[in-house]
Amino acid sequence: MVAGSPVPSDPSPAAARRWIAGEQERRRRGLALDLVVSPMEGDLVWGEVGLRGFDPAVRRAEVGWWLTPEARGRGVAAAAVDLVAAWALGAPLGLRQVWARIDPANQSSAHVAEAAGFHRLGAAGLTDVWSREAIPNGPDSTRQ
Repeated sequence: MVAGSPVPSDPSPAAARRWIAGEQERRRRGLALDLVVSPMEGDLVWGEVGLRGFDPAVRRAEVGWWLTPEARGRGVAAAAVDLVAAWALGAPLGLRQVWARIDPANQSSAHVAEAAGFHRLGAAGLTDVWSREAIPNGPDSTRQ
């Protein structure tokens, strides 16, 4: 779990439906982009990866993710975070930075961030801050 972005305390299907129902409004208002993580076939939900806290002046956003216990340990989270970060840093969004706050005790999330190309910037409050930046004129960035 990403610090500051806890999994909702109510794991019921009704709570999930309420959260999902609000996704379109959050996206429309530019507040967040929430994406389901699932296998290629079937209708299983393995988790979620998303962006929030968009800062258009600095051109950055925060990434967060979670996975069900059954999906962990397969590289799924790292692949999902990598895909979302690469998309956000490339055209048309063209962010300069995607960052994550991770509880220092959550070594699994630190491994996910590292595998997705993030590096640890340091501690801020009770969290570690990880970052992935666009490479000027590189594959993640088409804007200067």
